Amino acid sequence: MALKIENITKNFGDTQVLRDISLFTEDGEFLALLGPSGSGKTTLLRIIAGLELPDAGAVRFRDKDLLAKPVRERRIGFVFQHYALFRHMTAAQNIAFGMNAKPRRLRPSRKEIRDKVAELLSLVQLENFGGRYPTQLSGGQRQRVGRCRRRLV
Repeated sequence: MALKIENITKNFGDTQVLRDISLFTEDGEFLALLGPSGSGKTTLLRIIAGLELPDAGAVRFRDKDLLAKPVRERRIGFVFQHYALFRHMTAAQNIAFGMNAKPRRLRPSRKEIRDKVAELLSLVQLENFGGRYPTQLSGGQRQRVGRCRRRLV
């Protein structure tokens, strides 16, 4: 088995986030973690990557104990959901930020910026969400807004 997670448990104070989680994958398999907000998906990924330690359990990759390795030696990464969006800006404003921050002589016109933002929102199926703030978006929607913003930088 390529990745073997056995009996992972993690508590934050009195809140149990993960309880006795086990999963196994083979080389070449893709794995998707699905579940509602707060179900521990990100906590489990942080444990695998070494950004968090479990209270109990084991994480092995190709029979090597990942929990014994420092983060830099694990060579594991994942994409964060939040992308550090500006909380005081709408989705459209976040996407346009990089273009608006360019020196005036290099900055596209307001119409060009508006058109490009609309095109990108449509591309990621968020055309009706441009006026929402990050706190009004789901994690996946925030991730898509962040990806749009990165495309324009």
